[in-house]
Amino acid sequence: MDYRKAAEERKSIREFTDKQIPENIREDLMEYGKNCLKLIPELETEFIITDGAKYNYLEEFAGYEGLTFKAPYYLILLSAKKQGYLENAGYISEDMILHMTDMGIDSCWLTVNEGEALKQQLGLDTDMAVVAVTALGYGKKQRTLTTLHIKSKSDVEIRTREGHVAPKITLEEMVYGDTWHKPADLGEMYVDDGLRNALLAASYAPTFLNRQSFRLVMTDGKLLFVKILDPLTDEVDAKLNCGAVMLNFAAVLEERRPFMPQWVLGAPDINYQLPADCEIVAYCNL
Repeated sequence: MDYRKAAEERKSIREFTDKQIPENIREDLMEYGKNCLKLIPELETEFIITDGAKYNYLEEFAGYEGLTFKAPYYLILLSAKKQGYLENAGYISEDMILHMTDMGIDSCWLTVNEGEALKQQLGLDTDMAVVAVTALGYGKKQRTLTTLHIKSKSDVEIRTREGHVAPKITLEEMVYGDTWHKPADLGEMYVDDGLRNALLAASYAPTFLNRQSFRLVMTDGKLLFVKILDPLTDEVDAKLNCGAVMLNFAAVLEERRPFMPQWVLGAPDINYQLPADCEIVAYCNL
């Protein structure tokens, strides 16, 4: 799979046709899920596909800003609850979503509001938690849509866009250098095409309400993942966001490097001055 291409082509689809995904493709998807990329390989996880008939069960406990989009299928991720399990859930769910994109299957993240209640509604007999739900199927034909770009509760921008392309930030806005808010030098002398593509893929990753409440910092030979406190994004969604962004970066960079870059949860021993509302949640060596 070309991760760079899949990351760019992935779109959040909220209107699906009734077309069914063939059984053999669903089986291939579940097989891929057993061996998909993980942030924490030793953490026990499991994917389940349920059909659209479960929509009524999902509607009360999973959604996006209170909306659960009707779809032919829903991909449910179960995970053991250990340190880093939500970041890991975002990481492997994004890998699955990009794999589906490569297979021509459309999708949309759904926030899990009441994981334990949802598990009971679905009749899942497991000690693992429901940590992520993704609607999937074949999207309706793209059309011109009016969307809300929510910066804060008092700053809502109305945009008209073609298709399902979500607003994203530029690399200059996303990647900082040795000083916070100072754009990193991304010139050819310092950044090769592989690293640039990986950073672009990170900017394409899905985040809650497209808020992109994170920044990447290039300093001392490392890339720091910095989470920014966002009043509209709760802690669970923020951690899922982190995982999705880290997957996009690592998977695309691995296509140009001999080894997969390894994200380490936590902050390195670097004296980097951050604003009070920011936190280093992970880093990797460049």
